[in-house]
Amino acid sequence: MPSLLTIFLCSLLLAASLTVLGGVFRVLSAESSLYTVEAFLPETVSEDSVQAVRQRLEHFRGVERVEYVSADSALADFRRHFSGEMLDLVDENPIPPFFRVSLVPGNQNPADLTEFIAALSRLEYFEEVQAPVDWATRVSEWKFRMVFWPVCLSLLLLVTLSLIICNSVRLSLLSRKLLVENMKYAGGSPFFIEFPFVLEGMMQGLVGSGFAVLILLVIVESIGRAIPLVGENIGGLWALLGLVVCLVTLVSAYFSYRTVQEFLLAKRSERE
Repeated sequence: MPSLLTIFLCSLLLAASLTVLGGVFRVLSAESSLYTVEAFLPETVSEDSVQAVRQRLEHFRGVERVEYVSADSALADFRRHFSGEMLDLVDENPIPPFFRVSLVPGNQNPADLTEFIAALSRLEYFEEVQAPVDWATRVSEWKFRMVFWPVCLSLLLLVTLSLIICNSVRLSLLSRKLLVENMKYAGGSPFFIEFPFVLEGMMQGLVGSGFAVLILLVIVESIGRAIPLVGENIGGLWALLGLVVCLVTLVSAYFSYRTVQEFLLAKRSERE
């Protein structure tokens, strides 16, 4: 029971760490969307002016894509994502047309983004130029730490699990030392002796990690119901947590096998 409880706690921490790591990679996969600049035009702008501005933007250094969004399209997009009550206080469409400009991957850094916004702001075409510079800066500064620490914690927990399983099997062997020696003297094959201990390690890993994953799923789903943004980004969590169960079970089986094998080799050396 102490070994099972310790495996459960380590598996819970490991699953939580990998869940955080998965969330970090999901955030980083959307990082390129932060390097999108929205340049708003006056409400009354001719079609010829729109085409001329588009051509000017397409010739800017570091521009990957230029998309024109009309006032009607912007309003429809706003209604899809937000409540219509926010627009009931105004009679007309308050959202002007704008250009959405994406930077090439080589220029997706806070310095180039700030420089590009300043360059667009100096043009007389636009009333306002905006981009999530603060968020891009924060993600860029924290990117390494956001990946490094969850990976280190996950590796540390795997090492801890391995040591716990090894010690658990070693104590079990010592408590059944006489039984193991009798099995050996009775002609039992190494597989016949090793299999019960390997099976016991597998069951401990499966049960401990299984309970840990179920508890973590309940916690994450509760948070997802309370915070819709979290609920929209937990797709694929079942596969990740299933991987944790398989990983802990395989680690338990492998180190149980290694420990029993080392014990039998040590006993053989003592007799020789």
